[in-house]
Amino acid sequence: MKFLYLLLLVPAALFAQTSESITWDDATINDKLSLTINKRDFEKVYKKADSIVTPDYENICGTDESSNFQYYYYKNLQYELDNGIMNFRQITFSKKTGLYFTYKGQRFDASTRLSDLKALFPNTVKETESGKNEPYKYILLGSSDQLDDSEWRFTFKNGYLKSIECFFPC
Repeated sequence: MKFLYLLLLVPAALFAQTSESITWDDATINDKLSLTINKRDFEKVYKKADSIVTPDYENICGTDESSNFQYYYYKNLQYELDNGIMNFRQITFSKKTGLYFTYKGQRFDASTRLSDLKALFPNTVKETESGKNEPYKYILLGSSDQLDDSEWRFTFKNGYLKSIECFFPC
């Protein structure tokens, strides 16, 4: 009988744990730019990219000879263009650019402190705050989509948010 209770309790405990993650569709740039957007709509908002870079695909894990994407940079914002669709990759915060990232109604910018993320990601922030006192601190979150293996890295420098990056680990 004890074994039966154990069998029921362990999966229930695992299921009850909340995982802190990012939902792609709940995030925007400056409350107007989706993380996935077609190139034409991106250019309506930001006119023209500051630079367009075709990466060396051999130096990017997970790519092959058939890869054909480019990185679009606008101010401190990076998107990846593939087949006419642009996907967010990174935002670097600076008081000069005025760019910000919004997730579930909370705004993240150059003035965001690690403690400001507690409402959305309490466990992750608690673990990060208890770490070594170094100039750089990182929060790593997964995607809420089970089929998506991307990860989100929030980088803090001297207590303030420096960048948010969505990347695919190898």
